[in-house]
Amino acid sequence: EDSLGAAYRLQVIGDTAILCGCRKLLKYKSEEITALTKEAAITFTGEHLKCVYFFEETIEICGEISGIGIEKR
Repeated sequence: EDSLGAAYRLQVIGDTAILCGCRKLLKYKSEEITALTKEAAITFTGEHLKCVYFFEETIEICGEISGIGIEKR
């Protein structure tokens, strides 16, 4: 755990999104990926989306990301 504790962290760099604090994937389609964190459900929308990395609560999503939705729990 870093100084943020249990809070999730989201970084978007070009066509890549990195989400730390992910517990599991709720939805996985090439147009929409939804990840569950302790505090929210994060939905990535776009085209050709892929989860290329998921290890120790960190996921990396690549593709043409057109939107990110955050639904607080």
